[in-house]
Amino acid sequence: MKHMRLLPFFVVFAAQVSAQQSELPTVIPAPVEMRLTEGTCHLTCGWTIQGGPVELTGMLGAETAEFQQRRPIDCERALVIQLNLFTPDTLLPSDWHSLTVEPERITISAPTEEGLYRGSRTLVQLLEQGSETGSLPCLSITDHPRFPWRGMHLDVVRHFFPVDFVKQYIDLLARYKMNSFHWHLTDDQGWRIEIKSRPRLTEVGAWRSSSQVGPYARLEFDTVRYGGYYTQDEIREVVAYAAARHINVVPEIEMPGHALAVLAAYPQVGCTGGPYAVNRGWGVFEDVFCAGNDSTFALQEDVLTEVMELFPNPYIHIGGDECPKERWKECPKCQARLKAEGLKDEHELQSYFIQRIERFVNAKGRKIIGWDEILEGGLAPNAAVMSWRGTEGGVAAAKSGHYAVMSPGSHCYFDHYQGDPANEPLAFGGYTTLQKVYSYEPIPTELNAEEGKYILGAQGNLWTEYILTPEHAEYMALPRMLALAEVLWTPKEKRDEEDFIQRLGKEFAMLAAMDVNASRSLYQVRIKPTQDSSSGVIRVMLNTGVVSSLEFGVIEGVDKELAEEILNEVEETPYPTNRKYETPFTISKNCTVVAQVADEVGTPGMASFKEFTFNLATARPITLSVPPNERYNEGGAFTLVDGITAQEKRVNTEWLGWKEDVTITVDLGSVQEIDHIGIGALNETHSWIHAPKAVEFMVSTDGKTYTSVGMGFPAMREIPVIPADPIKRKTSIMARVQGRNVFAVEKSTQARYVRLNVLHSGLIPAGDPGTGNPAWMFLDEIEVR
Repeated sequence: MKHMRLLPFFVVFAAQVSAQQSELPTVIPAPVEMRLTEGTCHLTCGWTIQGGPVELTGMLGAETAEFQQRRPIDCERALVIQLNLFTPDTLLPSDWHSLTVEPERITISAPTEEGLYRGSRTLVQLLEQGSETGSLPCLSITDHPRFPWRGMHLDVVRHFFPVDFVKQYIDLLARYKMNSFHWHLTDDQGWRIEIKSRPRLTEVGAWRSSSQVGPYARLEFDTVRYGGYYTQDEIREVVAYAAARHINVVPEIEMPGHALAVLAAYPQVGCTGGPYAVNRGWGVFEDVFCAGNDSTFALQEDVLTEVMELFPNPYIHIGGDECPKERWKECPKCQARLKAEGLKDEHELQSYFIQRIERFVNAKGRKIIGWDEILEGGLAPNAAVMSWRGTEGGVAAAKSGHYAVMSPGSHCYFDHYQGDPANEPLAFGGYTTLQKVYSYEPIPTELNAEEGKYILGAQGNLWTEYILTPEHAEYMALPRMLALAEVLWTPKEKRDEEDFIQRLGKEFAMLAAMDVNASRSLYQVRIKPTQDSSSGVIRVMLNTGVVSSLEFGVIEGVDKELAEEILNEVEETPYPTNRKYETPFTISKNCTVVAQVADEVGTPGMASFKEFTFNLATARPITLSVPPNERYNEGGAFTLVDGITAQEKRVNTEWLGWKEDVTITVDLGSVQEIDHIGIGALNETHSWIHAPKAVEFMVSTDGKTYTSVGMGFPAMREIPVIPADPIKRKTSIMARVQGRNVFAVEKSTQARYVRLNVLHSGLIPAGDPGTGNPAWMFLDEIEVR
């Protein structure tokens, strides 16, 4: 297990910092105010730390000892670093502190120990930058956060992470002045916290027989028993470690859904009585806690009693998300509860469940927070909401006078891709770049100033279905965590993306020196196809958003895998990225485009590849009867004829999304003989994405009269039900094939115009995640040949 270490004496970019001492040092997140004053503070005689809490003095001394320089013989005295607690005359914002650098003294002043600690994080960054040059410019900083909740989440259920890494993760939060660690400890795939009164939760619930591997749609599994959990002593150790860094640890104990690990251990708290198994795959499952059984609540109260003894944080996260209601509809006990309590439906039964738990937690002096589904059926009186399905949950909570933490998947899910999936490790899906995170505004525009006060802040989420190691967790979290940290700390009017990226360029060296595996996808070249003025021709643009010096190559008739081989054999093959990129270029036949940052820039990055496959519809004029939903409309209609077929690593930029029928028409340019028409569609039901009900294919020679040439339907396959459904007595079911489906028709005909009438599947059926909501319909490349 590797340990994060502080920066050593040598700093690789120190020469850049020392080139002009009058420049302000770089700090992340950017302070409220930082200005230069007269003079220079020399660090060559080392320093002593005085004042402040003993714990902080000792911690700061240990952290900075590694890059103190040896004192020359002629040094008379060391620099004094003074920590100063004071009583303010007026009310100051949370975490307020000031930091001054003078020729012979550095002073951090704050009215609270928390403020002193936040100031010490700035000081560590300053001393790192001054350690090689031996000096810092004199300056003055006044600082405090914009939001009181600045959080990061870590899922340790899908994959388990040892205590050493959890501490390292907390260190990273602390470095960037975040103050909330959301620890996701229970779910269908495992139970990760020791509960002494319920030992089977870890004896049985902490272990699964195997784990899902590869892209979700494959539904493939290994054969390795997997699990682990934290003892209560380890929990106390982590909580104390976080508290010393002024970070609240928010435990999440999932209910009433995501319960299979518990049901495997205590089947009597499920609706059917089992048998149940800790789930080996990802997704949402029908078996949940029985809301009509009092033993369910007895178990929850036993668990929460011990959890609240371990975690002093005011908030206990109770999940509340993705709870299917099918078992409740069929369960006599749940239906009896619904009738006895005068509830109109199962949504109100979930609200009953949450409110009953809230009364218990409130009685212990604590508060609950849950995912935005806890709004359904009526929000518990004192609950806070964590808004993940967009911003609507946070808006609804704030308008009703409840606090909310914003965590929308669009900007705050760090299990999404951050670069081109072709060049990234397998991820859950989605596409959330560093710049997109930095652009996030936590207070929704729908809220007025008074309502906006109920937005506590925001949180980045790191779900680990596809994250198996600490190194991969770091890669996915950083540097996006830094962007979110600045969003939550720095005043909105002082945020500057270009300046942030420049500061981040220097921070990468710090992270590397600390042995942190931060992603450099920021410097990955983006290969963006657009429609050229000539029909059948693609215009290709390259950019990184941060570096302008790029080089590229076009390898005709070669797929991506062979292009990668060529790139790796530069001694034997002409280097494929030998053309300097100045303006967009065009392609009109099958090829792979390769691009990367030019060597002379000196910015580490990786080569980017994009494979283009041409057919009769590629780059031809295309019209849509209904535009795609604004959430999934990157590239517009051209995305359907851009020569790029979506791959297993799903990302939003490869798909267009609708919640309704759409008619698509492509002009091939002239009447031609064709024998195949097809279109790709995604079936990923765990993400609320359902393949079309059907696609009708039509052709025309004049653009006026269309003739139907056939229908395409979803692919189906038989899959086993494990364990067998005890109510419906099924051992297997016919289900639509998950992943990319091809809807196609094979028929020889003549056509200039090709039309596809794509029929939306309607509302999500019972038993699937998102039941009753309109399904998403994702479409990608059209193929005509």
